[in-house]
Amino acid sequence: MKEQDEMVISHLRQALSHLDTALNMTIESLRENPDSKKTVGSIWEEFLGTFFGKVRRKGKESNINLLSLISFPKLRKF
Repeated sequence: MKEQDEMVISHLRQALSHLDTALNMTIESLRENPDSKKTVGSIWEEFLGTFFGKVRRKGKESNINLLSLISFPKLRKF
């Protein structure tokens, strides 16, 4: 495996760790204050929208459809 691939894996693992923390904090927040669903939902919508927007924009800039690298049916297995 190339060094650059290993770096990508390392960064994605760090990102997953941060996402896991954010998910746990979200669950804790909703348990403490169930009325915050709308606010918390908006935070996650903004994050996911920003993420997919960046993937699309970077793909267009590089002429590489990054989303085509992902098999969305396979994602359901996880």
